[in-house]
Amino acid sequence: MTLLQQDAGWAASHTTEIQMRFGDVDSLGHVNNVAYAQYLETARLAFLDELTRRGVSLPIVVARLEVDYRREITLRQRVRVQMRCSRVGNSSFDLVYRVLADDDTLAAEARSVQVHVDLATRRPVPLTAEQRVVLAGLP
Repeated sequence: MTLLQQDAGWAASHTTEIQMRFGDVDSLGHVNNVAYAQYLETARLAFLDELTRRGVSLPIVVARLEVDYRREITLRQRVRVQMRCSRVGNSSFDLVYRVLADDDTLAAEARSVQVHVDLATRRPVPLTAEQRVVLAGLP
């Protein structure tokens, strides 16, 4: 059992339902590894959109992405991504993810490092107090 699986806090995580596309499936009949990264991106963007609606801007770039594949997903399975914030640094933060299929079968675990950037300079900038509070509140 991995650290992500042991943590009981996933029930309160940010969850995104994924609309699987036919093109996500490769010649082996399962979701291609590239699609997993897109699923994680979809979940991350849904979270950022939610923040924007609440008046919180958080421009980021992804500096690192790690994915551990646990079980295949096949066409027509329901897919959802659970996401939590696991670390908040000065200008960066970590998100951890679970990709679940159908009956909550764990298909993948992932971690990404995001860096908060100034849109004009494209350089890292410290997270604001408001951003830190929002990230700390992400289960």
